[in-house]
Amino acid sequence: MSDAPLSAARHWWVILLCSLVCLLDGYDVLVAPISVPVWSEQWQLQASAFTPALAATVLGMALGAVFIAPLGDRHGRRPVLALSFAVVGVASLMTARADSVLELTLYRVVTGLGMGASLTNALALASEVALPHLRTRITVWVYSMSAVGSIIGGLVAPAILERLSWQGLFYTGGVLPLALAPLLWFGLPAGGGSAPAAGAAGGLAGIMRNLGALLAAPYRATTLLLWLFYFVCLFTMYVISSWLPTLMHMNGWTLAASVRGIMYFSLGGVLGGFVIGWLVDRRHTALALYGGFAVAGLALLALLVAPADLFLWMSLVGLVGAGVVGVSYAIGALAAATYPAELRAGGIGTASAMGRLGATLAPVFGGWLIAGGASVLEIFASLVAVVALGLVAVFVFSRVGLPLRDAGG
Repeated sequence: MSDAPLSAARHWWVILLCSLVCLLDGYDVLVAPISVPVWSEQWQLQASAFTPALAATVLGMALGAVFIAPLGDRHGRRPVLALSFAVVGVASLMTARADSVLELTLYRVVTGLGMGASLTNALALASEVALPHLRTRITVWVYSMSAVGSIIGGLVAPAILERLSWQGLFYTGGVLPLALAPLLWFGLPAGGGSAPAAGAAGGLAGIMRNLGALLAAPYRATTLLLWLFYFVCLFTMYVISSWLPTLMHMNGWTLAASVRGIMYFSLGGVLGGFVIGWLVDRRHTALALYGGFAVAGLALLALLVAPADLFLWMSLVGLVGAGVVGVSYAIGALAAATYPAELRAGGIGTASAMGRLGATLAPVFGGWLIAGGASVLEIFASLVAVVALGLVAVFVFSRVGLPLRDAGG
């Protein structure tokens, strides 16, 4: 960063602001899935009709992270972060006034663009200002605030829905980012972003050279398996986070109980992330990967036979979150340990892109199953197969991927 060194108080102030950005982004990711059962009842449409609106959010986040967030590297984190977060607020307010699926979809794309850019720059800025010996813990803490935002949303959403219907969720998700945006503009350091490393390849030619190196020996198998890990994790996460309230409502739970399902899923993700992160820090990467996928798969299998007990269902949903979200934390550390410095950013970036592809396809897959008349249990069963694919990939990785052993697995 170009600023003079920050004082201790300013250092923590910046981290607090970045944490609030991630927290409110987590809330704004949540509000569309929560609203689907209400939209379906009020507009007399099948739940699957809102698939485009759910997919639009994730697609917008991917596009914002890829095409808008890098502006923070060149023009400073502060303006990009503050302006993109203001876009989140305005688009959320506009969503509250939508009266068609097309309008919902358009506004959610714009919301996602702002979230993708703001979340990426908030994480980058928190990492840049953190003291070296605290950098990893600060980054995990700020990243986990997205899940905390979902937990808070699950707690407050039933009361907001009761008083203000679904529009109240989006008004809240609009007003709070707009209130925070001026604090970001005036409270963050003016600098931000690091200059590209000397000799870093840019443009399409550079991307293709980097991709060619990742897919050449000795990294080909490792790269493909990391892509598969990320795809499986984010696909499973976003099928559940996009459709869980609708699925639980379809299964006979009240709307309030269905909404709180997301809270348990997110809470499990936070706890699982810290447990699996602890294992990775102690160089037990293979155990972390096997354990995370196994916990998620067994919890999904248990949901297929569990009686209709709310506490039991919520506990199992939380275990699914602990497994898949926790593994997604471990994959980042594994990717960093896998590649040499000159390929590390490209390796992590391409794996992340495959994860975003999975996240974008997930709401479409869930909507397609619902439109085809699949039951809640059939949808959970399909995710068992996806998680099993992750377990197979870990086994293959342990045979061909030396980085697992290098990482202490």
